Amino acid sequence: MDNIDNILNNYFEGKALPEEENRLREYFRNNTVLPQHEVYKPMFAAFDKEKQIVSPTFIIPVEMNNQRMFSFRRLWISAASIAAIILLVVMFFPFNKNNSSAGDYLVFINGRAVKNPEKAQEYADQMFTQADEIIRTSYKPLVEANAIQTKMDASKIFDDLAHTIDHIESLNQ
Repeated sequence: MDNIDNILNNYFEGKALPEEENRLREYFRNNTVLPQHEVYKPMFAAFDKEKQIVSPTFIIPVEMNNQRMFSFRRLWISAASIAAIILLVVMFFPFNKNNSSAGDYLVFINGRAVKNPEKAQEYADQMFTQADEIIRTSYKPLVEANAIQTKMDASKIFDDLAHTIDHIESLNQ
């Protein structure tokens, strides 16, 4: 029975061979189980009962499932094709509400049509100036931080310090 203890130890450590596992199953099926091994008997009995459980089989009708998937896929492909055609039509043939000829200069600013090129240029320059001012003021702290970081470069500080120490040592000699 000392051999059963060794096989149990190997089993719980995951090192038992299939022959040893079969021997344990047979041992726990018999009524000659030692009292110190009675603790494990319900576990091995549960393993035996678990083997007897048969999972239910489900039959999935293949034709019906494929036909439903096919029609669903066809619907999505049709919808995507129609959307792509509409997008191409809108891109290549834009609708012109103002009936202006192709040679007219027309810009929309805040929803209003501006035909005067000088006014449109003036407005664009004003917007670019405002954007440039916003960018300069927004990035000013970042530029200052980069300048401080450059001054506080550790390798530069240590190089300068080492050079100063070498200079002092050369003066002392």
